[in-house]
Amino acid sequence: MLQKARIRTAWKSHDRTIPINELANALSAICWRIALYAAKNLHQQDFVYVNDKQRLAVVREFLFFQIHLSDRLIHDRLTDDDRNELINSLSLNCLRHYAENTMELLGSSPDMEETINTLNHVTNSLASFKFADQQPGYEMYRLLGARIRDILGEDQTNKWVIDQIMEIDGPEIFELFNKSSSKLVKNSGY
Repeated sequence: MLQKARIRTAWKSHDRTIPINELANALSAICWRIALYAAKNLHQQDFVYVNDKQRLAVVREFLFFQIHLSDRLIHDRLTDDDRNELINSLSLNCLRHYAENTMELLGSSPDMEETINTLNHVTNSLASFKFADQQPGYEMYRLLGARIRDILGEDQTNKWVIDQIMEIDGPEIFELFNKSSSKLVKNSGY
């Protein structure tokens, strides 16, 4: 389902190492595209969004998940300083996408202090879970599903969203993100 997302993973110039901030910007575009596809997929699976604010909150959760995945996947490929720069820049770029789209759809900016605090809380929670063999553990998918269920509510239709995320969408998001980000990072010279 999510595999239909077309994601660019190559650079126009192949003869240079891409600066960390450019890599982070490109990764944020991948994160945004996957988050949008994932949110649309939930709707196609008959889960109900009450409004665009709720839809953006779900997109934001998918962004937070991918930011954390980036940190886990890139951990051994970069120095600590480069890794910190990449994750900070990636986070800021993802939050910029979120803020711009929130302004466009809702006509107001999100509370960025609250958003950053939530990002830190979510990524700290995810950091306490296993990531064995470069794969998210059950607990990571469960937290993502539970957070999205909390956003959508537990009415008759949406109460099953946690199962959808844990069994189908979460693993698909990881697979697509891992494949796309690995190619991009490799093509960046890291």
